[in-house]
Amino acid sequence: MEDQEKYKNRIKELEKQVSELKFEISESKELLDSVTEKLSFYQFVADFTFGWELWFDSDKSIKYCSPSGFDLTGFTANQIISSGNIAELLVYQSDRAKFNDFLEQSLNQTLVNQSLEFRILTKTKQLRWCIINVRGVYDKRGKYLGIRASIDDVTKLKKAMGQILEMETARNLEDRTRQRLQTELSVKDRELVSFLLQLSNKNELLSKIKNQLPALIKNESGKNAKIINQIFESIENQDKNLDWSVVENEIEKLHPGFFTQLGTRHPTISLKDKRLCGYMRLGLTSKEIAGLLNMNPKSVEIARIRLRKKLKLPAGIRLSNYLFQL
Repeated sequence: MEDQEKYKNRIKELEKQVSELKFEISESKELLDSVTEKLSFYQFVADFTFGWELWFDSDKSIKYCSPSGFDLTGFTANQIISSGNIAELLVYQSDRAKFNDFLEQSLNQTLVNQSLEFRILTKTKQLRWCIINVRGVYDKRGKYLGIRASIDDVTKLKKAMGQILEMETARNLEDRTRQRLQTELSVKDRELVSFLLQLSNKNELLSKIKNQLPALIKNESGKNAKIINQIFESIENQDKNLDWSVVENEIEKLHPGFFTQLGTRHPTISLKDKRLCGYMRLGLTSKEIAGLLNMNPKSVEIARIRLRKKLKLPAGIRLSNYLFQL
């Protein structure tokens, strides 16, 4: 009886174990079906993508590699899967450490940035830039199954970005050069204007002296009158000392094409009007121009009105603005 009771207990114990095994088998089968289904679906989708798709198991082994990896690397999917270490097979040596660290953190689910740029050496030893994006893979119950990795070739993009950077650098250099030249031109512009202003003031002063000399001559005679006449003649000759061609050349250096544009648009313009336009292009006032042309300011204002009519400017356009735009 005692042995019989022992056998009964043993049978119950075995039945319990069998039940537990059946449950574990059922659970494992369900898990396997889930993984197989997910892998089949993933493979079905990944097989038709342009990018290179990979599935890493939690132990770093490659469960799946899409056929498109061959287009990027020159290695078949089977060669990549059987390599055991994708970094050793493909990743450029200088980038292996950061790639392995990225993969390790991805599998440990401790990664903050889920993308990485790195370089690979293809089977034909061509260097290509790639970007990898990863995300975790889980079954229906939320069990962690590894990571999915999508890898794209960004070599052309990197080259384009490099060209854009070179263009941007060249553009910045060009801007700085243009700014420097503009500064130099501004300095020379101010120097020319300063010289002309001094000349204008000198001419104005000489004009005042010349206008006062006739009255002195009337009150003097002999030697003094002769000296005053000589001063008067010297001032008369001084009025002709300004060489317009020199001024014209300096204006052309500061504002290339100004006189060419002016002559093209207004071929019948006189030399006197051309001088007036040049001085206005430098921003001189009527009073300052008057000293250079040996005229009074009112005469310059009249000359500006006549010039405006010759140029046939509409009522809404200022003469100075028009000349600045040439």
